[in-house]
Amino acid sequence: MEFAAVTGDKIKPGFSFEPSASPWKVTARAAAMIESDIQNENLAKARAVLKSLDLKAKDSAEVLRPVSGHNSSILLPCEGADGQPYLLKYFVPPTESRFYPPGVKVEDYARREGAFYRFLDSTDPGRVLLPAPRTILIDPVDPPRWILLEWINQAVGPAEEVLGMDHVFELISKLQSFSLEMFFGRRDFPLNHWSVVSYLERVRMMYDPVLKVIGDKRWRQSLEFFEEAMRWIETQEPTLVHGDFTEQNILIDEDGRPFLLDFERIGFGNKDHDIAWLWIHSERPQTWKKSLMQRFFANRYGSDRIKAEWGIRSALVYLATRRLRFGVLMHGEKDAAAARNLGLLDAALVGGMDLFPA
Repeated sequence: MEFAAVTGDKIKPGFSFEPSASPWKVTARAAAMIESDIQNENLAKARAVLKSLDLKAKDSAEVLRPVSGHNSSILLPCEGADGQPYLLKYFVPPTESRFYPPGVKVEDYARREGAFYRFLDSTDPGRVLLPAPRTILIDPVDPPRWILLEWINQAVGPAEEVLGMDHVFELISKLQSFSLEMFFGRRDFPLNHWSVVSYLERVRMMYDPVLKVIGDKRWRQSLEFFEEAMRWIETQEPTLVHGDFTEQNILIDEDGRPFLLDFERIGFGNKDHDIAWLWIHSERPQTWKKSLMQRFFANRYGSDRIKAEWGIRSALVYLATRRLRFGVLMHGEKDAAAARNLGLLDAALVGGMDLFPA
């Protein structure tokens, strides 16, 4: 996950972009300019929402906004006439100049997050079961164009000092404590599917762009891998899955309490998806990441350990393939990250000591 800096009335280019036009016909500089114009147009729309709510953007210094590869939303700190701070989350509508992950309906990002906040408001208004921002207002249209959330003062200091492993495992535990029966049957709640079957379905959609990069042998290995993975974890009970469980989506407040953010990809399925996502996306030293995995596996023995490994590997095979697809569509044969992502794919397909710490 990269960052775009929001300063004044403009968003500075500094993030990844995914134009739908052929990457061989659009230079990186031209694509960045197009993306910057799109972001600034949406920032203007977000400011118009603030005006309609009698709010104004905070006159703060530079604010860093995590921007996913999908560029699906903008976060805008704001305040009321009385100085009460809030956070506006404005959902970026689909744009022809971008491509998106296969099988994705962009409007479902907003629909999913709005539905999850409504669910929390009805079942956990005090945010005791799951620490998350309280909802102030949700745009009543479908899908919602924006959500207004409470402002949470963040702990000061680098993430390495503020966010610890205890916070990580606490949030995962609380997320998985929800019964899935509470979600099924709710209207306008398109829960994401994060099961091994869903990984396989999405990987198959990537066949054309990734085949030249991974080759026939790796492609067959990937399909055989998922078939074996399904045999190992088909009896595993699905759980609630955040879907984008990264350090950028965990906030530690001034009292040291963790809060989970960004529910655009909330869904159900593989219970090991979220820890795999955080492990691979973390930019912390390898020693910390090794300790994270050692703690995760500490009380898992025999078949429980094997099933957990298959769950993590499945998520990583899907992630590596998705990254390779992005690289092909973005850079063609000049994707600088191809070797690294092929290494991740190979390690996830093999497992064992090549992937997991002793």
